[in-house]
Amino acid sequence: MSATRTPAPERVVLAKEPETADAATAVRAFRAVRRWRWRNRRHLTPLYGSVALAAYGQALTSAPHGMAGAVATDAVATAAFYAWTKWRAKDGWDNRPAQFLARHRALPSPPGKPLRRDELLRSAGAVGSAAVLTTLMPALDAGPFEPGMAGVWWLGWLPSVAIPWWYRRRIRPTEEEIPEGLEARVERWLATVGSAKGVLPGAELVDPVDMDVEGAWQGTIALDAVRHTTDDAIAATKRIAAAFGVSVTSISVEGDQSGNAALARLQVYQRNPLKAVPVFPGPQVLDKKTGIATIGWYIDGTPAMYQMWRPGWGAVHSHISGSTGAGKSAIFRSLFAIEKQSGLVVSWGGDPQYGKSFGFWQDYLDYFACGPDECMGMLIAANTELDRRSKNSAVSTWVDADGDTMYGETDWEPGEDPLLAVTIDEWQDVWGAYGDEAIELAVRIAILGRKCGIKLRLGTHLPTLESLGSSKLRQPLTAGNNIALRTTERSAGYVINLPADPNDIPAVWPDEIGVPTSGLGYMKGVQERAAVFRGWAPEAKEVATRWAKKADTIAELTPGAGENIGPLYTQWRDRLAARRAGQEPPVPGVNDDGEEETAGAAATVPVAKPRQSSVSELAAMIQAEAKPASGTKKAQILAFVAAHRITTTGLIADRLGIPLSTVSSTLTRAAKKGEVQALAHGTWAVPAADAA
Repeated sequence: MSATRTPAPERVVLAKEPETADAATAVRAFRAVRRWRWRNRRHLTPLYGSVALAAYGQALTSAPHGMAGAVATDAVATAAFYAWTKWRAKDGWDNRPAQFLARHRALPSPPGKPLRRDELLRSAGAVGSAAVLTTLMPALDAGPFEPGMAGVWWLGWLPSVAIPWWYRRRIRPTEEEIPEGLEARVERWLATVGSAKGVLPGAELVDPVDMDVEGAWQGTIALDAVRHTTDDAIAATKRIAAAFGVSVTSISVEGDQSGNAALARLQVYQRNPLKAVPVFPGPQVLDKKTGIATIGWYIDGTPAMYQMWRPGWGAVHSHISGSTGAGKSAIFRSLFAIEKQSGLVVSWGGDPQYGKSFGFWQDYLDYFACGPDECMGMLIAANTELDRRSKNSAVSTWVDADGDTMYGETDWEPGEDPLLAVTIDEWQDVWGAYGDEAIELAVRIAILGRKCGIKLRLGTHLPTLESLGSSKLRQPLTAGNNIALRTTERSAGYVINLPADPNDIPAVWPDEIGVPTSGLGYMKGVQERAAVFRGWAPEAKEVATRWAKKADTIAELTPGAGENIGPLYTQWRDRLAARRAGQEPPVPGVNDDGEEETAGAAATVPVAKPRQSSVSELAAMIQAEAKPASGTKKAQILAFVAAHRITTTGLIADRLGIPLSTVSSTLTRAAKKGEVQALAHGTWAVPAADAA
């Protein structure tokens, strides 16, 4: 049985009544006009304003006391205009309730855009002339729609206000016309970087010329001095690289050699010449007169200079950052080789990864700290050496031009005391384990070490303040050598002003699969350049060991300096041997809990138990020649305070014969526990409850 399909009924279209069709047409026309008015609302503002003011002026003219209303309106208009100018200039809310309401959009945020001189004059003229005309209307009994005043209002005031308004808000062409016949690179620049929507609008590329390297060229960027400076051009490095279709590592944007802040120097390479960087040539790259060593090459073929020390000034600190595989360890090993063969530098190295960063160099450094605890001990040892050098420099003598003997050295140069370079890689692991104690020690070395010939060199994964642990380290490190190699994550708050994010540096060369870009990065220091550089290619480890084993020019600490530091320095090789034997020797002053080492104790060393000690206490444990039990010293100090009620740190140290740093750290900790009361810096008293 087949189904019978019922045909669909035909659609019946009802004819519209003439009145209904006219109404629909009127509705569509009204909606079209409304849409047009909305799209052009900014351009119609002068017309709306003139109509509203004309109606108001007509009302004032017809009112019995219109003149009084006009004067009142003038006063209100003046106050409103003044308040509007102040609002435009206001940068933000000052009180907290207003800030809270603004954050939750319950209160408008001040624009913070003061009126320019031309804007102020133009706005004041429009408001003032409108006020004058609306005042004249009731005074002359002539409304805006009556002969005389109508011409002044509609043919004079309205065009004078509307025409400037429309001109400044005119619809500008979306595409700029680029002159024909320009060189291809200049044409591309004007269409991208220098266009109105580009990163440097108004900037021009001047005199692009080919370089000796195949596919490379250079030119000068002439910036719009009103809007941009050289720093803006450097910050736009990545956008410029995208405009010319090259990697960010194949472009260099730097300041012009003339120093003109409205110019910048641009270099573009189709094939990065740093792919074939030479192998480390040897320690002869150090200039012993200036303290400057060459540690690689910039993209333009000039040497990348790293400063060990500055003659007549002192040690130059360093911050080296980069992710795993970026080439940070290779730079450290090159610096160790340069320092050891110089005969002027003593190298200390700390590695929280127990030697993974330094490799074979751990046996050939003057002091190697294996693990976070040893790194903490190295910081204490460096501070002890800092104190010794500071005291010695105060009594050192020199002869002036008149032949008179003078006391005191304010700066350091290579001489009796060699440069002490303290390198700690993976710094974030050290301050992460010991917190403020490690940071305070590092800050003290960074601030005071320069004048004593002690150089601090920190290695982190990111070139940021967060990786350093404290903003106090920023100034001394940014004043020295800053090397930022490739990173694996984007970050903000750089220690230095980088031309691009190190995260943009590729892990491998784009045109050579599997070939790493190790050693590629940015460096600021002696030359203050923003160009990309690459460190020396590392030698094979079977060959590189010769620089570590060569011992004919090794510098050493001044005789007696090691004994002054104590077992942290003199016994580090014994502790390293014990660790290699599978033991966990304690680090003196860090996790030995004040226990004395005895002869033959290397075979039965107790397991280290990390604890938190104050910075001054840790340093004092190494400085003090005699080591009485900490409980006895503390009891003596507290008893002295109790007997004298109010006393000072210096008086206690002098009377009891205890090091000043030990007294200070003990009382600081006691004050936190409420055992003593800190009245002022270095002044102590019994607790308020005991005194009562």
